[in-house]
Amino acid sequence: MQILHKLALQLLLFIFGLSLLVPGLVEMFTLTLAVTDERAISQINQSRALHGMMAGLGLLSCIACFYLEQARILVMGIGFTLVLVVVARLYSLVLDGLPDNVMLFYLVIELLLALIFLFLPPPANGEWQTDRHQ
Repeated sequence: MQILHKLALQLLLFIFGLSLLVPGLVEMFTLTLAVTDERAISQINQSRALHGMMAGLGLLSCIACFYLEQARILVMGIGFTLVLVVVARLYSLVLDGLPDNVMLFYLVIELLLALIFLFLPPPANGEWQTDRHQ
């Protein structure tokens, strides 16, 4: 495995991680107007939990980029998670209709990252080859 592969994975994992971690934390701790409706409270709670999960996945992605040699299964797990996100977006496309261009852009990026993380994860032996003869 080439050093370029390692650096590309680290960069992608870090950017992906930050793109989830920052907005996830912001939305998790955003103050909302006081509501008394039990259904609205449950929806707010679910939204905070989902944003917490999003932030957690972002944190795992950031951690993986620093410990890439040990993170093969984690990188592949992130790839499988992205496959499910892509499937959900495609299902929504069929069921709910065409979203705006930003959501379609997310779909393409998530698909590309899923393919990279699943088909080009860190090596199984944990060792990066810096020379073709190794």
